Amino acid sequence: MDQLRGDLDRDRLPTVHPGIEQHIGEPVWLMASALLANPAFDGAMLAYCRRMVEPSAFRWPSNKIFAQKMRYITCYMLIGLAARFEDGTGPAPTMTLLQTMVPGSSRQVSDLIAGLRAGGYVVAHQNARDRREIRLVPTPSLVLEIARSPLAFLASQAMLEHHTLFEALSADTARLSRLIARSTEAFQSKDVLFAPFETVVEFTGRDSGYLMLCAVMGAHLARQAGEAWDLALTYDALSQRFQVSRQHVGNVLALATKRGLLTLHGGKIGDVDDRLLTEFRWWTAGQMAHFRTLAA
Repeated sequence: MDQLRGDLDRDRLPTVHPGIEQHIGEPVWLMASALLANPAFDGAMLAYCRRMVEPSAFRWPSNKIFAQKMRYITCYMLIGLAARFEDGTGPAPTMTLLQTMVPGSSRQVSDLIAGLRAGGYVVAHQNARDRREIRLVPTPSLVLEIARSPLAFLASQAMLEHHTLFEALSADTARLSRLIARSTEAFQSKDVLFAPFETVVEFTGRDSGYLMLCAVMGAHLARQAGEAWDLALTYDALSQRFQVSRQHVGNVLALATKRGLLTLHGGKIGDVDDRLLTEFRWWTAGQMAHFRTLAA
């Protein structure tokens, strides 16, 4: 942190995103400010986008299960519950408890867990002392898929402040689960990392919407850096990469194009409005700072 503070250059710091103005004194945003002032930050943000749009090893419909806000948060919360229970600091991760903690309806949560169990991502264990209690245990494959974005943030943050947290956590799913547990606790105590980012949140509410946002922002950053961006921004290319329909791609991208936040021409990025760029920069910096602090 001291190193990052030392690198802070107010002349390089972009405009503060309006959503976090009231939270700018929080430690996570002080660290994020230092990250943003680093001249290598856009390169680290581009590296994050590249990781996020890589083809997933998971087959349909697994990608659709994970790449949407309610389903993702449900998995995230389950991993946190299971980690705290394993460490002896929390209650058993049951369906009933999970349903009280996530934004979806009870039916949505139970249907999601049924799908995860069928896919081998969640295992149900019966309590030997109370056979009515069924504990839900996330498998390492689920933990790694849900932690894809946190791990990518840590890998990119390591480009600005050298560490090997990405490698260490990728090789230790128990430790990675504890990281997610600490993240859920921070989120539940005070949400200064997610809710303030209206456009990002809106994209996450659509199947693979956040991945498409990473695709368009990555294309913009690559063009700014004079680097190649291999994923074309056509409906066909995006629908194939993210396993959704062409119509769905058009509906998701319209969240930004109809508001003038970005333009697309022939599968390539056109203009990106400063409002969207500012929001995505602060979002990325905040997530880097959040997971770096927890992992340390």
